[in-house]
Amino acid sequence: MNTNKDKYKAFCATRDDIPIFSEPWWLDAVCADGSWDVCLIEKKGELLGYLPFYLAKVKGFKVIRMPKLTPYLGVQIIYPAGLSPKKKMDLEQKLTSLLIEQLPQTSYTQIIHHPDFQNWLPFHWAGFRQTTMYTYRLNIKNTDLVFSNFRKNLKRNIAKAQEQLKCVETKDIQSFYDLILATFSRQDMDTPFTFEFFKKLDHQLSLQNRRIIFSTYDHSGKMVAAGYYVWDNHTAYYLLGGHLGHREAMSWTMWHAIQHFSNKVQVLDFEGSMLKSIAHFFSGFGAQPIPYHHTYKGKNKLVDVLKILKS
Repeated sequence: MNTNKDKYKAFCATRDDIPIFSEPWWLDAVCADGSWDVCLIEKKGELLGYLPFYLAKVKGFKVIRMPKLTPYLGVQIIYPAGLSPKKKMDLEQKLTSLLIEQLPQTSYTQIIHHPDFQNWLPFHWAGFRQTTMYTYRLNIKNTDLVFSNFRKNLKRNIAKAQEQLKCVETKDIQSFYDLILATFSRQDMDTPFTFEFFKKLDHQLSLQNRRIIFSTYDHSGKMVAAGYYVWDNHTAYYLLGGHLGHREAMSWTMWHAIQHFSNKVQVLDFEGSMLKSIAHFFSGFGAQPIPYHHTYKGKNKLVDVLKILKS
């Protein structure tokens, strides 16, 4: 008997429009310490909508939460061609409500939706709460136009970096992870994932040919900035990155990535941030703030579960 996961894997194998974070191979890599499953709506053997989720146990609590290094999951609807806006909205709300009904009972459910999903009303009707978050996105097809819209100080930083630094593709994930450790340490923060976790995800991404690392080095050969990018058929995502207090190097690294991806995808998603300083940096590239929805629901509104999810 085919399970929902079996049906979903077969469906994804026939499509080229699955967001990378919803791909079965991605979920296999990031949900290793728990399990993932998927809610499906079908009609006459045709898949109409899906909602993958990560089910885990945290301190004895059964929870649905976001996997590490996975910024978006949530509802995806396959819309028939030619729908009017009204019929599209009606279908979206109906299918979303049906998908929510299939979610297992948990002490806490957290789903962060892809920016393409904007109608969270069915979650509200089902008792979920919501926080609007923002990412930054940039259409990168015309790099001349993109560069012309850069903030002036960003252009100066890039020009300076081009004279003093070297940016190249690297496959050295250990050095990259060491840079991430240093970046978090500089901010007095713990790195939220282990090298083994990162190594497993990187291995799967390498097999799928869906990741690239750009690293920038100073004149002594020291890595001073780097960015880790993944992509699907529409969007490239700045998944991870860091620098050793060298903002010019980070600017140069990002511009290098924009030029690289301009021939591959339409959009670069900077993935956030809600932090003012990072948002200012991303907006300097001309990227626009795009809202997305964080929906969550606690059994009996257990405040302690929120603390559990931070552990």
